[in-house]
Amino acid sequence: MADPAPPRIRASSLVLLRPPGSVRTTPRNNTPLDPLSGPPIICPALTALRSMHSSAHLIRAIALVRAYPRWHQNGACGVGISTHHQMDFTNRIRKDDERPAIISDGEILSYGRLRDRIDHYADVLAFTGAEAGTTVALSLERGPDAVAAMLATVETGAAFVWLDGAQPAARNRTVLADSGAVCLVTDAGGRGDGLVRDLAGPDLAVVQIDGTATAAVERLGRRRGPRAVPEDTAVIVYTSGSTGTPKGIVQRRVNIDEFTRWFSAEVGMTERSKVLQWAQFVYDASYVEIFSAIGTGATLVMPPPAVKADVHLVLDWIRRHGVTHIQTAPSLYRALFDALTATDGHATLDALRGITIAGEALSPALAQEARRVFPNADLFNMYGPAECILATYHRITENPGDSRTVPIGIPLPGREVLLCHEDGTLVPDGEIGEIRVRSRFLVHGYLHRPEETERAFLADPHGEPGFRVYRTGDLAARRPDGTLVFEGRIDDQVKIRGVRVELGEIEVAVAELPGVLHAAVVPVDGGTGDRQLCAYVQPREPGALSPAELRSALAARLPHAMVPARFVLIDAMPLTVSGKVDKRTLRATAQDPATADRTPDARPAELSATQRKVAGIWSNVLGVAADSPEADFFALGGDSLNVPRVRRAVAETFGLDVPLAAFYEYPGIEQLARHLDELLAADRPAAVTGSAPAPLR
Repeated sequence: MADPAPPRIRASSLVLLRPPGSVRTTPRNNTPLDPLSGPPIICPALTALRSMHSSAHLIRAIALVRAYPRWHQNGACGVGISTHHQMDFTNRIRKDDERPAIISDGEILSYGRLRDRIDHYADVLAFTGAEAGTTVALSLERGPDAVAAMLATVETGAAFVWLDGAQPAARNRTVLADSGAVCLVTDAGGRGDGLVRDLAGPDLAVVQIDGTATAAVERLGRRRGPRAVPEDTAVIVYTSGSTGTPKGIVQRRVNIDEFTRWFSAEVGMTERSKVLQWAQFVYDASYVEIFSAIGTGATLVMPPPAVKADVHLVLDWIRRHGVTHIQTAPSLYRALFDALTATDGHATLDALRGITIAGEALSPALAQEARRVFPNADLFNMYGPAECILATYHRITENPGDSRTVPIGIPLPGREVLLCHEDGTLVPDGEIGEIRVRSRFLVHGYLHRPEETERAFLADPHGEPGFRVYRTGDLAARRPDGTLVFEGRIDDQVKIRGVRVELGEIEVAVAELPGVLHAAVVPVDGGTGDRQLCAYVQPREPGALSPAELRSALAARLPHAMVPARFVLIDAMPLTVSGKVDKRTLRATAQDPATADRTPDARPAELSATQRKVAGIWSNVLGVAADSPEADFFALGGDSLNVPRVRRAVAETFGLDVPLAAFYEYPGIEQLARHLDELLAADRPAAVTGSAPAPLR
């Protein structure tokens, strides 16, 4: 019997999109492509775009938080959900709009050309079966095509999920299978072909984007499904899961629409703004950057990987393109400060108008420095898990003083923050309680995890329709002025450079490695303000494992941020009186800087004079001991934001101007020291045979 559904491009076909040109379908494995078999389909251009809305429809949401101290008891919290909350900003992009929408490496894409690509990709995605109630997997290199594909998915009504091509293939396969994606969109050639080989299955359509442009504007016949509604899923964001596998957070369209409208207005975005797109696509911060900018009509500025690898190039990129708005974790700001003060202690970034810091605790010292370096910018400290996008905000208007941390502020419009005891009763003012967010703008829950969803999302105590309460697991206290101060976690979830990590997932992955009897992972202060992970491993047989082997095996299973910076091999796990692993003892031991890639009988290897100097530089920058010639800078927790600091220290210590690329080519103490010795002996300018700096790790 013939399939009554609209024809779809099957998994055995390869679709090449040549924006804004034609679409080709090529059969593989001699599988029939009915009704697509035969010559490629070329259809006439579609009719004109829908008219733009009469107004930008960007409103500053009305604050619904009641005055302290009774604000948290107010039942009327939130903005009503209506058909306006549809993520419909793509409809407002006009075909004749020549303003720049996206600035990327060597390309400035106008809003009109972005409109063309969105329509073109949306037609193809709809032809593969993308519509409301389905999911499209995206894995594309940074650039305009990636943004257009994301917006095209939104326009079809389907949800999108991002796969990171740099992550282990096994993890991407898990995400792809769990999400139930009907289609995989990736680049044509190179990395994209590798993803297709690794991930494509019999029930998955594959769309590959070839960025070469052609003269004609040709379309597939439009086969759009029913219009999406506010409650439909917009995106599935995968985060670390305590059970050992990543879990999908199912975000609704209405939530993104409501938040981005408020956010863009609050931070002062306009059509003249230039918004830095910094976050990796797999993180929820990326769609806040993208949707806020595009929804406002601002310009999205996307530095390429080669620029992101060097904070000095990032600084130059921000200045050259006149970036006005940035959102990222404190680590980027700290690196920008270092880069600025390295050349001019009084340098500032005058063009910046709105700066949002989120993802990690913000120190008062960093906030005070930000006020000096960004004199014309509104500075915000925001807090919130992906389950509600963000929950609170704090506008930093003065010196934060001597407090331990900058307040996370007051609730966003549409959110009510309750500080509760374990039984759900409110804690007295000034005491620490769990942050629980009451709102109608919470995610659906966790994909295929009904029990975990039920534990985290509680029924509304007031019984108001549409409202639920999300248990964040975070702790906070309320100050006398009504603002909230973050006080840590009640469980084993931590943030590593802004990335949410469940220690349980890492412990499961380590324990499953061959030769491992027991494993425990604890967070540790790296000494530079950044959190690091330390893994304690009890081998089945003494001497059978090494930290290097464990790190290598784990890197094949977990994202970089989840691979511990330190591995300590121990004879037995310390236990509490109840027989559980004593993590308090492990944390105290891990805080010792001497704890780094250690075995029970390890002794620091003898280092040469140059190696000792390199080790000292690394220890100062990373806050961990580096006493082995085999120590690897990146394995110890270093990343591309730390490399410029090492480079400056090497210049001061050795009098050598070493190119940044050398620190990627020689990541080990012995390797780098040998290279430095050669340069010193030759008494010539430093040179490197490797390629440009690697992308941000």
